[in-house]
Amino acid sequence: MFGSINSLYKFTLLLINTGMSRFLLLCFILLFNVCGVFSQTTYRDQIYKAFINGDINSWVGVMNAMEKEHLDTVDKQLELVSYYYGYTGYLIGKKRNAEAEKYIVKGEKLIGEIIKSAPRNATVYAFKGSFLGFRIGLNKLKALSMGTESIANVDKALELDPQNTQGLIDKANTLYHAPKLFGGDKKEAINYIQKAIKSYELQKTTHNNWLYINTIAQLGRMYENIGDYRSAARMYDKALLVEPNFRWIKNEVYPALKSKIK
Repeated sequence: MFGSINSLYKFTLLLINTGMSRFLLLCFILLFNVCGVFSQTTYRDQIYKAFINGDINSWVGVMNAMEKEHLDTVDKQLELVSYYYGYTGYLIGKKRNAEAEKYIVKGEKLIGEIIKSAPRNATVYAFKGSFLGFRIGLNKLKALSMGTESIANVDKALELDPQNTQGLIDKANTLYHAPKLFGGDKKEAINYIQKAIKSYELQKTTHNNWLYINTIAQLGRMYENIGDYRSAARMYDKALLVEPNFRWIKNEVYPALKSKIK
């Protein structure tokens, strides 16, 4: 099953520790048009179905198919980066580090190409920060050298576009998991996640968008982790209203929360 994206960024001191326990919902994240830029494609629909059903094999199949195509637009390239992003989180969570390294390399190569052709694209910098976070997750010794750079790229994404959904999500994760000593602030993190959800809805990029529903679930997990079970339940209800067949929330997360409330 896919896990929650909020486990993607966990700080080890000032850095991001991307040790994911489950395929983020994560995986997590990103096919979506991170800020509403990805086009509607059959791949997007396939990824959405794979996500809600926890079907990692179908996810891999989509990546393999896209790698065989000529990705002639930035949007298509970002879409593939987003799938690498989700799968890499899954691999790290499964401790398949050697394989994760291969996808980090693939993602970083494509990110570099996008930056050259579209240096003002906010989403690509958010992804760059994320992949640096993955490297830290594989080797904590890289925290001091890469942690600040990872955060700087996420901040750059939001400087270029304050409503960039991926940037908002990544900023929330860093704030939520960082120690207070290093700027962590769970309340502010929740504000950023709320902004991301609102941004999806205002841009009308919610249909069959796995990252949108994942972000709703992520907010629920954040509330649950700080003991606000009623707010968490509202988010899980919302996620299931959007997608009644969202297996991870329906069969695992929400039942577990209800057992806490009793």
